[in-house]
Amino acid sequence: MDTSDTTEGAPFWQSRIAAWQQSGLTQKAYCEQQELRYSTFGYWVRKLRRAAEPATEKKGAGFVPVIPATVQPTDLTLSLPNGLEIRGIEANNLGLVRDLLGMLA
Repeated sequence: MDTSDTTEGAPFWQSRIAAWQQSGLTQKAYCEQQELRYSTFGYWVRKLRRAAEPATEKKGAGFVPVIPATVQPTDLTLSLPNGLEIRGIEANNLGLVRDLLGMLA
């Protein structure tokens, strides 16, 4: 019997997923062994993982507002991990800064 066509819902799939995780098999091999539809199994794995995520970690699909900072042109400094700093970055010398960073990479 192909149990992937049944509609037991989350409790059924939670137990199947737990058994799969303990089996050491790939999802595909486990589904073949248990006669489960691989695509349905994958759907429930994703669905139950998302449901288990804390609400604060769920990613939104919206945009985040960007508020431009007011920076004086000579106040912009680039600090690199090795301690090197490039100061006085302005709109008219961005090409030079890019070239310098390219040489340091």
